[in-house]
Amino acid sequence: MKEIQWLKEAEDELAAIVDYVLQNQGQNVALQVYDNIISRIDLLAEFPELGTYEKKYKFNGKPLRVLHSWHTRVFYSVQETEIFIVLLWNNRMDDRKLGKILSKRN
Repeated sequence: MKEIQWLKEAEDELAAIVDYVLQNQGQNVALQVYDNIISRIDLLAEFPELGTYEKKYKFNGKPLRVLHSWHTRVFYSVQETEIFIVLLWNNRMDDRKLGKILSKRN
């Protein structure tokens, strides 16, 4: 089983997503969103190949993988002993900014 490591930016993105849902849809929905995202990420420790390849983006020289959860894409990298959560991306955001953000996190 691999250990899950979060980049600080990804932790901040999770907090921002949950805060946005809390402000707009209430506490119950925010908890559901949080639980859904975390439970999907927790599965990666045992099943790191769960997500699909995103070949045009890399982290530490390895292609990123993408796991879909709620309205969020979780970009992560499978390394030797760890899985790095690199980015949480709201599917409603402009994908043209995605590459620029991911290139800064490599």
